[in-house]
Amino acid sequence: MMTFLVLRSRLRSLYQKYEIYLETVVKFIIAFAVFQIINNSIGYDHRIKQISIVLVLSLLSAFTPSAIMVLLAALVAIGHVYYLSKILSVIVILIMLIMYFLFIRFTPKLGYAVIAVPVLYFLKIPYVVPIVLGLFATPIAIVPTACGVILFYLFQVIQEAATMQISISVEDTLQLYTYVVDNLVENKQLFMTIIIFSLIILITYFIRRKKFDYAREIAVAAGALTCILGFLFSDLRLDVSEQIGIMILGTLISAILALIIQFFHLALDYTGVEHVQFEDEDYYYYVKAVPKINVTEPQINVKRFNTQKNAGLSQRVSGKLNNEVLSEEEDDYEEDYEDYKLGTSSKDDAK
Repeated sequence: MMTFLVLRSRLRSLYQKYEIYLETVVKFIIAFAVFQIINNSIGYDHRIKQISIVLVLSLLSAFTPSAIMVLLAALVAIGHVYYLSKILSVIVILIMLIMYFLFIRFTPKLGYAVIAVPVLYFLKIPYVVPIVLGLFATPIAIVPTACGVILFYLFQVIQEAATMQISISVEDTLQLYTYVVDNLVENKQLFMTIIIFSLIILITYFIRRKKFDYAREIAVAAGALTCILGFLFSDLRLDVSEQIGIMILGTLISAILALIIQFFHLALDYTGVEHVQFEDEDYYYYVKAVPKINVTEPQINVKRFNTQKNAGLSQRVSGKLNNEVLSEEEDDYEEDYEDYKLGTSSKDDAK
């Protein structure tokens, strides 16, 4: 455990040191992945699919707020649909405008949630979005999550409508509109997904706000369990049981990712919980204090020893000591010799 705590401390300090550059790089990677997935899903206009266009849009998204990235992604999707059918692009523009203004009005800072849902659907782990939003956001996060789900199913409808363009003429425009709207409004799986994602956000949010120990970890487990039970009921009811295995595996992976994000965001030491009581003029307070786990990086001091240098030093020291001893012995000998000479001369004078 200490190894992970030290790794967490090092990564957090590294992020704090290079926060501006890392956020820019991460936003660029996310934007590049989003535009590439849109091009692969509904890439009808080969001009927009050029790598130079994708890089320019990704760079622009890297240095602007997340809402701009959502707007650019919507414009790219509309451009592809317009190249396919001008008639079909009108209804797509109306749907995206409704979602965009709804998103801007209520949750302007959660732009990544809108584009994360279709991207993570491509990776088979869209369930990580509602679990993470339940941990770190408020129930209003249901709005961008629902917009992301609608956007994903809208892409699917566009792909299906694209196959109808060969036999549909200009006179059959109303039939095309009816087909797109009916596939969205009557899509039970779309609405079931929005309901289940909303339940995951609500359950995860309310449990992680509780005061018992390990509330956040239990909230992740509760959100994952809600996801499995909700989609299990939905898949069996809609007779799409072939998705159950992928759904369970994707939910488990999403829960693990949510726990990793939670660990790097906040680590608490529940063994050191303290209950504090204090009062002021109006209230008496009962406070539960849970200390954070803060681990300082171990400082390793390496001392180098040069054996040759130390050997020469010892020889010089021993030689100096020998010289001092010899000089002292010589001084003692001279003193004894002087005493002997004085004693001999005194005897001769006595005689």
